[in-house]
Amino acid sequence: MSTITTQAGRAVKISRLRLRGARTDSQEASVDTSRTGTPSTRTARLRPKGLWALAALVLVAAVALGATRGREAYTAHQTGEAHAEAVAAARQLAVNFVTVDYQKVDQDTARVRSGATGTFLDSYTKSVAELKKVIVANKTVSRVERTESALVSGDLDSAVVLVGVVAPTTNTSVPDGEKKTYRMRLELRKASDAWKVENLEFVG
Repeated sequence: MSTITTQAGRAVKISRLRLRGARTDSQEASVDTSRTGTPSTRTARLRPKGLWALAALVLVAAVALGATRGREAYTAHQTGEAHAEAVAAARQLAVNFVTVDYQKVDQDTARVRSGATGTFLDSYTKSVAELKKVIVANKTVSRVERTESALVSGDLDSAVVLVGVVAPTTNTSVPDGEKKTYRMRLELRKASDAWKVENLEFVG
């Protein structure tokens, strides 16, 4: 214990404080470095079983991807062929529909019916008798000179096709002939492996 004198002349005893239980920073910071150091680097190793499993996984993925792409390519090929067949059938029926000769009306109308189905077949069949009278009476001859066709929409068993036809035509009113232009919208349906027109309408 120590004694000091204040300005008032009184002696004051100051007790020294003892620090108990306190630890220095160095003591607290002491760390066992026996296990520290540069982390060890472990080299990844695949066992034979792991390699075979990885190879099998890659093979399965490749086969699945190939099968998917194969199906897509096959479907696209089938659809493309169906569209081409539908357009060809529509163009042929349009040609048959416009091609008439008063001397062989029965053959001409029979060709049209062979490529028709559904509503179009019914309506055309009902009008054939009257159509034949008009063609024969006017001595009509019509031949197709040029055609243009385009697919509007379609899938594997149905399609809509536009067909344009240019047909020089002669009859009693125009003995020297004139070129007529027709533009038709044809709806087709595939039945018994053949494309047939189920609806036909003239469009502007």
